[in-house]
Amino acid sequence: MIGTKCPGQDMRYWTAEDVHEEKCPQCGEMIEFFKTDIRLRCPNCKTRVANPSFNMGCAQWCAYAEQCLGPAARGLKTKSMRIVIEEELVRLARDLPEEKDRIKQIIARAEILCNERQVDMLSVITAIVLISLKKLNLINDPDSYLESLQTEHQLPQQALINAKAVIDEVNNNDLNSDMAKLIYELL
Repeated sequence: MIGTKCPGQDMRYWTAEDVHEEKCPQCGEMIEFFKTDIRLRCPNCKTRVANPSFNMGCAQWCAYAEQCLGPAARGLKTKSMRIVIEEELVRLARDLPEEKDRIKQIIARAEILCNERQVDMLSVITAIVLISLKKLNLINDPDSYLESLQTEHQLPQQALINAKAVIDEVNNNDLNSDMAKLIYELL
């Protein structure tokens, strides 16, 4: 299987602003930072210099942030979107243990398929949970519910846009994206 790389780490998706130079505060030597560099050693004086433009980017919502960034991800102030969605599933479906377990099994299968097909796992999982909760009449409107979660938990806007688009595709049987096709297959 081909190894996958998250888009936030994959340089093919970077822009010119994702690489910059800063002067070493010790000796003035220029140090080239990538947006993902937390800190680097100055090539001249070997001082460890923190990247003032370090971008946690997708780590604020990615389920694999800690695997990707290690201890740096632990410093995030907000819960990941994945954790919020899973907590909501547990909270809302607590009186329906069989349904909750069925949805969790679908999520486990979705993770495998997303990795195999290189599809955005977070959007798929979010859509699966919200569509399932809607079918169980535990939420009325997935879009409004997602917006309320965004307000409460400061979830990243782009992740919400992606999840809403996938939910709309599935609800409208407009299966153009690989994510929508995968969700339709699973549900």
